Amino acid sequence: MPEQHALTHSPESPDDELKRLHERVAEQAVIIEGQTATIEQMHERIQELEARLAKDSHNSSRPPSSDSPFKKPPPRSRRQPGGRKPGGQPGRRGVTRSLVDDPDQCVIIPLPGTCAGAGAAAPGSPLRGSQSDAKWSRW
Repeated sequence: MPEQHALTHSPESPDDELKRLHERVAEQAVIIEGQTATIEQMHERIQELEARLAKDSHNSSRPPSSDSPFKKPPPRSRRQPGGRKPGGQPGRRGVTRSLVDDPDQCVIIPLPGTCAGAGAAAPGSPLRGSQSDAKWSRW
């Protein structure tokens, strides 16, 4: 067992060891003070940068073009979408005008000029191709 006693016992005297530990604590205190000052500087810098990031055209004098294109605008309404598609819903009875054989009135609208898609047509000439003579009833 004398070997274990020799390993745990320091060759220095207790006064020398105490002095060395006091010096080590003083060195660590200086390091901690420096780290604390650095942390405070970094904290101030982070607050400054976060304040700069929080500014946009709504809460500063910056123009709207300087706003981030990736930031979504706040919702204008708290209403939630109902889930239905726009337009007539399934089951709705639609109403359309029906064709009649004997209309009350017939209006012919001339189409003067040229047709850009099919070529030039002489003004006043009858149209060629299929025409639909739709006759709509009045309400």
